[in-house]
Amino acid sequence: MKVIRYFILSCMVVLLSCKEDQAPILDFSDPFGDSSDENVPVPGLWESERPILISEQSESQVLIIDSASKGELWSWKASEALSAAEAAWFRQIDEAKAVYNREYVLLTASSGGVALVRIADKKIMFYTNARGNPHSAEVLPDGNIVVSCSTTSDGEGDALKLYKVDSLSAYVPKEVKRYNLTFGHNAVWDLKRAVLWATDDQNLYTYRYNGDSADPELIKQEVFYGLPDKSPHDLFPVYGKDQLYLTTATGIYIFDIASETFSAHPHGKANIKSISDGPQGFGTLVIEPNMSYWTDRLTNIRGVSVFFKPGYKMYKARWFIDNPFSYPKDNPYVQLN
Repeated sequence: MKVIRYFILSCMVVLLSCKEDQAPILDFSDPFGDSSDENVPVPGLWESERPILISEQSESQVLIIDSASKGELWSWKASEALSAAEAAWFRQIDEAKAVYNREYVLLTASSGGVALVRIADKKIMFYTNARGNPHSAEVLPDGNIVVSCSTTSDGEGDALKLYKVDSLSAYVPKEVKRYNLTFGHNAVWDLKRAVLWATDDQNLYTYRYNGDSADPELIKQEVFYGLPDKSPHDLFPVYGKDQLYLTTATGIYIFDIASETFSAHPHGKANIKSISDGPQGFGTLVIEPNMSYWTDRLTNIRGVSVFFKPGYKMYKARWFIDNPFSYPKDNPYVQLN
């Protein structure tokens, strides 16, 4: 009987191992543990092992914090860089992405603002008032920027807007092209396929990009994918895999690009504003609102607290790491003519 039991247990281990190998999520571990020790030193930005990039609306700011010490490593506020009128475009910062080898941050605000900021000196390289409730942006291979705008009543939303970055003037007043996209909330560049991924309220689309310097344009592809749920929100790469996370009003899904299928996340939650994972041991960060659209507590997918500050209104959070799905390893910022 002992031999039979051992054989059965061995088979179960093998089966579970195979299942784990096929799992779409990279890492469900809890790398945070009991982080109540207040004496953990705050490292420098580039010495931090696991920094986190946060969009925070109570103080209209973008933060980079250290997940171990809970200390602030870097911050940017429009009020410290722009006139009062222009800073008002950035009252409600709703997304920040690390781009160009993590030397720049691309951010959007539902109050209208979009900006590309150099981390080293906080210099603004590009900014605009996109209007139309921007919720996401992406840098394109030639340095131009596309902005995804959600629904508004002023006729400026429900669109992808393409901006031509100007090296002579950080402020760009108007997009060069506009494409209909109802309930636009996301935009992700796919380096491998050279396409932009974005959702409207019903489908997931890809767009080819023609980076002609005189007349750049996005070209929607004929093939598209029906969404598994309503109110799509965050779209972001699954680290190290050929997959995309999608959050919706009621769950989290994973889109496998090769099989062209959505699958439900095994730890799905409703109304998740952002999801981000990283290399082995990083775990999966989520923003799960605990008041209106925001939260004062960032957690991992299992609900373990990662960062907490009373009064904060955090809207999205990403690991401050390279994104190989979207950008080449050596991707320096190049100013356009």
